[in-house]
Amino acid sequence: MELVRGYSPEINTAGAEVCRCGLPTRPPDDGTWWRPDLDADPGVRVHAVVRYGDKPELRRVERLENNGGWAERGAMVDFYSDRTPPMFWSGVGHCWANTPHPVVPVREDADGSWDISA
Repeated sequence: MELVRGYSPEINTAGAEVCRCGLPTRPPDDGTWWRPDLDADPGVRVHAVVRYGDKPELRRVERLENNGGWAERGAMVDFYSDRTPPMFWSGVGHCWANTPHPVVPVREDADGSWDISA
């Protein structure tokens, strides 16, 4: 591997599309997605979403009952679920680096696994 010094179009282009958190900032090329900071809440037909590129088993955002907001769920966040306040739709796509990300809908299968739903 060669160390690249100075300006590199490949690095600058790739860096502009990936956040410090490691997730892409660009939406997927196909399928359904939203940018919660720009798009309206898709309504109660969508129960859960995940930041594009993230694994829903680890970190997803689920709609709370009675349309009371959204809350993060999954193996990486469930230990805080009793202390984490609900969030508004506009904050759903933000990561720890406070970068807005596109989100994609997910659904839970009968066996408890999570899949991207189109």
